[in-house]
Amino acid sequence: MKPWTHKFILPSCKRGLPGLLLAFLFTFTVSVVPLRAEPHRNVVNLRGDQVLVPSDVPPKERFVFQRMISIDDRLIVLLYRDARFRHSVDYSETYNLQGELLEIAWYRPTEGLQRARDVNLGNPEATAPARVLEIVHEFREHDRGSDQVTTYERLWLDLD
Repeated sequence: MKPWTHKFILPSCKRGLPGLLLAFLFTFTVSVVPLRAEPHRNVVNLRGDQVLVPSDVPPKERFVFQRMISIDDRLIVLLYRDARFRHSVDYSETYNLQGELLEIAWYRPTEGLQRARDVNLGNPEATAPARVLEIVHEFREHDRGSDQVTTYERLWLDLD
């Protein structure tokens, strides 16, 4: 007698088949979902409004708050440090006096200083921040292939 034709084995296989198919479909669905994070995520500014930031910006919960400084009574800068490293500041958030998030800057040992700025920052026609930050790519003037290399190694900003 063949094992799959036995009267006790065959009915139990029929009962378990829908569950097996369901488990297979669930596993297939989960494995197809990309493991990559969303390209943007939301953070909250000092006003309590949602601000869209690139996913490359590290969450500030990874950092320890250091201090708050005011610049020319126009900007508020919150400084944070990463306890794993010896830098005095590894992450900063810059706000205007209305509490709108204008810029996030962070330092990664392998990539250096990186920044994300509000897309309306520097736009003369903008009346308010857009509450959408984008990565600002920085590079030194002599890396750009310019004819005039300064001795100060000024940073050029290139918004992509």
